[in-house]
Amino acid sequence: MWPWKDGAMRRRLLLLRSLLCLVPALVAPTFGSRPRLEDFSPRIVEHPSDLIVSKGEPATLNCKAEGRPTPIVEWYKDGERVETDKEDPRSHRMLLPSGSLFFLRIVHGRRSKPDEGVYVCAARNYLGEAVSRNASLEVASEWGPGGLREGVSCV
Repeated sequence: MWPWKDGAMRRRLLLLRSLLCLVPALVAPTFGSRPRLEDFSPRIVEHPSDLIVSKGEPATLNCKAEGRPTPIVEWYKDGERVETDKEDPRSHRMLLPSGSLFFLRIVHGRRSKPDEGVYVCAARNYLGEAVSRNASLEVASEWGPGGLREGVSCV
């Protein structure tokens, strides 16, 4: 039936045919082919909340997103993308599997306030993007009521 010796060419053709069957599934999202019926664009199901945190303490800004395929979550602070430990292993910020942003410690100094600001999370897949509500992260003041440093008295 097959004119090729030992079926080598037939095996190659069968392998090629099986690989070609995989191509549409791999390229559909990137080349704009019709989305699968079960796929849907991302939506935020848990928005981050405002936080007031003491300097040096850990903190978590929550964000959960749904979508199919599972969306990629990124965080932005004051409009700029937040670098996490995935891009910089020395970072004190971690992107958790849930999509939340975890701070190992809040960094805050007189001249530099790298963690204080307004945050949003963005979830993306090939069908679209969803952006959370704004959440402010503020560093608690060391000054108590009346303008005195906590733990310090005038006496």
